[in-house]
Amino acid sequence: MNMAIEQMNISLSPHMASFIRGKVKKGEYASASEVVRDAVRRMQEAEVGKRERALTEFESHLTKSQREGIRRSIEEGIRDLEEGRYKDYDAEGLRALAKEVVNASAKKLARRQKAR
Repeated sequence: MNMAIEQMNISLSPHMASFIRGKVKKGEYASASEVVRDAVRRMQEAEVGKRERALTEFESHLTKSQREGIRRSIEEGIRDLEEGRYKDYDAEGLRALAKEVVNASAKKLARRQKAR
């Protein structure tokens, strides 16, 4: 897989630069660029891992019935998209929709609080 390479100039503390040069000098990496690419790859993997742990944590609080409901809703949404049952929104339309959702939620919350 041949990827395009973008060149960047970065600034590092002397300690970090020395650390990178040490990795290259020890033969652990062929170049400073390789050290930085490996560090970025590891950061990307850690970020994915963090998201996966958060999802697992979220899922652990759902009942089987809730998970099934979510699965069915997703499947229904996919079918709707595939069959053209959706509405496109521009920025103005999204703002209006968001306002409607917020207003409806506020009314629902007010009704709940009144019922208490």
